[in-house]
Amino acid sequence: MDSDYVFLTEKEAMWAEMLMEALQKADIPAASVPVYGAGLVMRAGVQERLRIYVPLANKPQAEELLEELFPENQK
Repeated sequence: MDSDYVFLTEKEAMWAEMLMEALQKADIPAASVPVYGAGLVMRAGVQERLRIYVPLANKPQAEELLEELFPENQK
């Protein structure tokens, strides 16, 4: 991941994948990183979570999209 990528949000895998698709459709580059290792998820039955990162220049646009998709998470 490039060093100009910044943290956008952390979501359960299902929601993170939906957000990644929306970002892609909006032509916003993004990267996702698992919070837990696959072994922990399998052994402990923990819900997989992903952290989403976007380029700093695209963060305002990505935050708007995030708010549209997940208004309950905004202040």
